[in-house]
Amino acid sequence: MTDMADELLSRISKYRYVFKPKNLPVLTQEMADKILSHIRKGNAEFTVTLDLGLSSELVRYVSRYNCVQIREVCLELSELEGLREGFVYVIKGSALVPVAWYDGKLRKYYKLRPTGIDKAPTLEISGIHMHRCEGTDPWRDSICKVRQLGRLRNAIVLDTCTGLGYTASIAGVHGAALVLTSEVDPNVIEIATYNPWSKGLASKDIVTIKADITEAIRELPDDIFTHIIHDPPRFNIAGELYSRDFYSELYRVLRRGGKLFHYTGMPFKHSNVSVLKGIKKRLELVGFRVIKWIEDAQGFIAVKSYS
Repeated sequence: MTDMADELLSRISKYRYVFKPKNLPVLTQEMADKILSHIRKGNAEFTVTLDLGLSSELVRYVSRYNCVQIREVCLELSELEGLREGFVYVIKGSALVPVAWYDGKLRKYYKLRPTGIDKAPTLEISGIHMHRCEGTDPWRDSICKVRQLGRLRNAIVLDTCTGLGYTASIAGVHGAALVLTSEVDPNVIEIATYNPWSKGLASKDIVTIKADITEAIRELPDDIFTHIIHDPPRFNIAGELYSRDFYSELYRVLRRGGKLFHYTGMPFKHSNVSVLKGIKKRLELVGFRVIKWIEDAQGFIAVKSYS
């Protein structure tokens, strides 16, 4: 295992990115409303979550200055009253700043969007959610995807599209010895550093690379991964990640008997299923077998045969 891991890490060293969570206090409109409600009830000290439900911290109302002390910062109540629904805010310096911005070069708007006061947020790019949120939440959705791979103890896993790092983090929690996860968009990586639910990316068992996976994968050894999680953006956004050439590379780097879970969602579910048929056909053409559609996870399980 060590020799294989060492070879893998040497191949991707030029792409490697050390993930560093910012660990800033996080607020949403819903949490701000709870804080204001405590103050109206006359509570001077109370506990709230400042990391979207992962833990609780004590905060204080300082009546003399009509502000709330959160860690070392005193926020005026007017700032809390001004938070907008659908945004995640961090306390940066002494100000509340939304985790959202526009990249003029890429012409995309990036936003960390809350899904609940104690739930993992989703990433939104130009209005499109990068996780399933209807009837589930991003963390539960990611658990569902990872579970399709079965037992991961001592596994070497490739996570082709990091996003907020949920699938990589969950694979690590489920016992993977090494998870290699790749993200091409620096905006996405930056947003993840603000997200408390992404802090698992800092685990010693998770290696993050900043790279176009369609290029970086060509430098990886044959038969190196025991499992692959392929959870790309939509087909019409990143068609190259659904191509026969890329599937061929996934097949090459997967060990014999190894499993691939390929999330697809339900593209054009109200019109036709030609996209899903095309995905399955291309997986078969490059050599994958035992291909099965998993309705709950909205993706295909495929296996690299031993023969």
